[in-house]
Amino acid sequence: MDLHHQFELAAPAARAWPVFLDMPRIAPCLPGTEVTEAIDDRNVKGMARVKVGPVSLKFAGRAEMTQIDDTNRSAILSAKGSDAKGRGTAEADVRFSLAETGHGRTLVEVHTTLNLTGSIAQYGRASGLIDEIANQMIGEFVRCLESELGRDDMPAPDGGGDDSASAISASAPSSEPVSGITVFLKALMAVVKKWFGRS
Repeated sequence: MDLHHQFELAAPAARAWPVFLDMPRIAPCLPGTEVTEAIDDRNVKGMARVKVGPVSLKFAGRAEMTQIDDTNRSAILSAKGSDAKGRGTAEADVRFSLAETGHGRTLVEVHTTLNLTGSIAQYGRASGLIDEIANQMIGEFVRCLESELGRDDMPAPDGGGDDSASAISASAPSSEPVSGITVFLKALMAVVKKWFGRS
């Protein structure tokens, strides 16, 4: 399954790029994701919880940043996890690139190749629904990422020390399962509107 997204950030690419490469910092910005171990700034282990309709999935796995091209500001995030109840695995290669758009803004292009195995592969058949859920996730991710970028402009609090763990905790979304009833209904309505639009 292939998913494509693009969005703009209210920050120049030169400032956004190093934040994108800091895995322990940005991973908690993805709804439903919890970092359990930061191996280094390019590798993390963690949990990802996703709810597709009435089915809750919980994956344990690892994500790694690879093929980093600083000149063109592009990289690949490879992630793989297994469902806690043994219903299968999910594997994704996320290719992203950043480009200046002018006026201190950055265009981010994201292409995701997602592979599901085992009994959870049936959810791949509802690709339109999964695509809309992914849109909701991207929206939350962008808001959190811009908050993180905004923190770079803020002076350190009195008493010194850069409490990065507190900064992430304060800005990152809750690790509640993605697409709780509100997100699911929004995604479902978006799919229905697209379907009627093609009728």
